[in-house]
Amino acid sequence: MNETIDIVNTHTDPDVKIRVAKFPCTNEEYSKKNIIFVPGWLNAIDSVSTAAKESRAYGNVFIYEPRGFGESLTPHKKGLFTVEEYNEELKIVIDHLKLKNKDFILLGSCSGAAMVFSYVLDGTGKKPSALVVFSPQDHYRTPFWLPILGWIPTFFMSFIQKLIIVFYRFYVKIRNKKESENVTWAEERLKKNDAWSLRRYVLEFIISYDIIGRQKEIDIPMLIFVAKKDYFVDPEKSKEFTHHLDSEIIQLDVSMHRILEGKEKLIAEEVNKYLNKIKM
Repeated sequence: MNETIDIVNTHTDPDVKIRVAKFPCTNEEYSKKNIIFVPGWLNAIDSVSTAAKESRAYGNVFIYEPRGFGESLTPHKKGLFTVEEYNEELKIVIDHLKLKNKDFILLGSCSGAAMVFSYVLDGTGKKPSALVVFSPQDHYRTPFWLPILGWIPTFFMSFIQKLIIVFYRFYVKIRNKKESENVTWAEERLKKNDAWSLRRYVLEFIISYDIIGRQKEIDIPMLIFVAKKDYFVDPEKSKEFTHHLDSEIIQLDVSMHRILEGKEKLIAEEVNKYLNKIKM
């Protein structure tokens, strides 16, 4: 069975059209399970489809490609990339899929996990029965000067972006040679996708995302994946989300932030075991 892609209008005046990829379950035993994958920053349908294909043996998998990511059609207009806008967008996606309350699982990777948490805490739509998250954080440590980039003219910003990448690659290579690969990967993704929108996502969503002290309000079973070592996200902070009695954490023996890459089959199997264990 091949996947299909829906185009969903999630905002009018101006129009925002995002993509939702559908991977129907290949195993009748798990055909009632529904998993919505929310990719992290710089990811999109193309970069997480391998994970979806591995997981479709254990449920129907949907990849929600948020506005500004991948091939979503998003106008270059400030204010479209806030936490509130993404909460509303995910609600529209769930309604589009005709899923019922507690009839699905949300899976978020890195900033996708932040989007999932924001939706569960403050979104007004139907809620999931469980969460699967990669490298979750209650906020992101960003440089004090980052908001200033929002005021730099677009024609000059591409040059500034290149300078930041060159500097950051050198800095990370000194601190953690393996993680410097992530900077190169990020550079390629920014070239391939809509760099303006991806920058606005950082300036409007990442900087303002803050659920410090609210972790225990997320009263939903949660499976958490963290890396053994992660330069960009502190695994110890991710462990603070294991407050629910049915929540579990799995530490993968990897030393790079993109923990899903190359581990898609293993993670799909672990997610299935966890969901069976908590009878979902």
